[in-house]
Amino acid sequence: MPVFFSGVFTNFVFSNNSSSESDNGDAKNDDYSGPMLTFKKFLMTQDDDISDSAALAAYNEYKQEYKRRELQRFFDAHKTEEWFRHKYHPDESATVRDAHMAEIKKRLEIFNELKAKGCFDDVTLDLQHAREIIRLMDTLVVKLEGGSEEDVEALKNEKIEDDSLFDLGEKKSDEDNGADKDEARGSESEANEDGQQKRKKTLLHKTSSVFMRNVPATVKIADLEAICSRSPGFLRVALSEPHADRSFSRRAWATYKRDVNIKEICWTLNQTKLNDSTDLSVILNRDLTRRIRGISGVSCHQQVAQNDIKQAAKLVALMDKKIGLFCEDEPKEERDKDIFTGVDLVATSKNPLLKQVRPVLRECDEPSAEEEEMLGISRGAAATTTAPADEKVPFVRDESLLHALDLLILYLRMVHSIDFYGHIEYPNEDAMPNRCGMLHVRGVLPTQFGTAEDGTKLVSTKFNADFISGFNQRLDTSLMQVSYVTPDEMEKMGKKDGDKEVEAFIQANTVELSQDKWLCPLSGKKFKGPDFIRKHLTSKHEEKLKEVREEATFYNNYLADPARPQNVEVKPAPAPARDDDRRDDRYAKTARPSNVRKPEGQHERNAQVGSGGWSLFVILF
Repeated sequence: MPVFFSGVFTNFVFSNNSSSESDNGDAKNDDYSGPMLTFKKFLMTQDDDISDSAALAAYNEYKQEYKRRELQRFFDAHKTEEWFRHKYHPDESATVRDAHMAEIKKRLEIFNELKAKGCFDDVTLDLQHAREIIRLMDTLVVKLEGGSEEDVEALKNEKIEDDSLFDLGEKKSDEDNGADKDEARGSESEANEDGQQKRKKTLLHKTSSVFMRNVPATVKIADLEAICSRSPGFLRVALSEPHADRSFSRRAWATYKRDVNIKEICWTLNQTKLNDSTDLSVILNRDLTRRIRGISGVSCHQQVAQNDIKQAAKLVALMDKKIGLFCEDEPKEERDKDIFTGVDLVATSKNPLLKQVRPVLRECDEPSAEEEEMLGISRGAAATTTAPADEKVPFVRDESLLHALDLLILYLRMVHSIDFYGHIEYPNEDAMPNRCGMLHVRGVLPTQFGTAEDGTKLVSTKFNADFISGFNQRLDTSLMQVSYVTPDEMEKMGKKDGDKEVEAFIQANTVELSQDKWLCPLSGKKFKGPDFIRKHLTSKHEEKLKEVREEATFYNNYLADPARPQNVEVKPAPAPARDDDRRDDRYAKTARPSNVRKPEGQHERNAQVGSGGWSLFVILF
């Protein structure tokens, strides 16, 4: 039977169902639950005399309708799950944001306290200062755990063991040797008493933890906490985002105090079933062995540092604006508008740290003539002549510039849980076993460029330019890229209107039984007319109407996320291998499906009728 499909008159018959339509005229073959049809297969469902433009238009509308139904199907499947509601439900997501904001403000308070005490004055983010950087990060964790000043002081006497120290050729530092000698001189009683006291103080920043690889998406945090808290020393549980390529399972970490028997806890948890049916598959979570990691030492060069401080300032302003820090009086819609329209967030930021480094930023925008000469830059020549492909220039280290840059990097790491040099954001870090675990810093300067006659180290201008370009590209892709869904795209994906949804709900609960006799299925009561049912619903079932309106907002929030989770797209099955194909399957390359499908805003190119399509078209005729 012919069917009207969005303005195109076609015979739309799906190959997976050849039955006829029902008597009421609804197309039962119109099923979008299977994989999306390719254009070639879609052509097989159309009339033989359809034109190429009409076929393209019909296929584009079919794809849009398929995606719309797929989004609704995914929403209906996951809307009751805790992780999904925490992301998109208007009330529950607001609660999660408020809790996250409280954590951010606590971190900011500790950062400002450490800065006021001068804890950042003598620390530079270079690999050779790994020991001091680790102590600074541990200080943050101790204060986050509610430690006292005595606990912080105890960190100064703690022996630090980290693989980053071996990168510097340290087998055992003089500081550690001195600490061991001092401890050996003390009496046995003092060592037992004082050592135990110091050990208790230093345990605040160290934890023991276990890891669960596959936790079903339907599991709530409270369910895991109830099981894990049965063992002594329990602190917290962290759950990752669900993974689409693993049936939306989640990874989990359970954190305990350092002095517990974590192996026994791991064994106990493995004997326990979640909800009496799911094995937790718990394994030990190993400690971080390399907390400080180095990048190329060319990042110490003045030209590179000037680029980095500009990027760090932009990232600080962007993260502050996203979370609402230093702009609490601005509504979220205004903040998002400033981000999307390209407002200079650094210039308009009220963050005192950005105000402090603005003079340094201005100097970076206007380098001196001497600096330009040292960097091999000539403004006048740049416009008329082509600069040499590569040139070796003296290495320049600007300590004041690096100090200002380090303040921004430490702010990003301590407040926003962002590793600037590593281009990494650690989400939900306060629930993880390590609340400030790793940090990338500047490494050792490369030596392949040699030295000048006076012994000054040299760097390559081309190497610097390539390093800056690659760094900015990775930073933009991982942390600074801003994407959003336009209103037109929201409409195409099926944006819901709260008032229309309420009206549809009222109409669905208004059933005519006979003349002057109407039924409200929601309450089971009968009325004389539809107006009485409307009045009944608006007065007696306000909460239900509110739920309908909230559901519309809930769905729209899901659509508005450009990185929304979706089902992994099912690819067509590959052609069967030939009988004489003797290749070893172990060496076949397989593509790993992405966790998040491409945002709807990034539309794929319209399907074109290729040679294969035309061949099929000719056969149909």
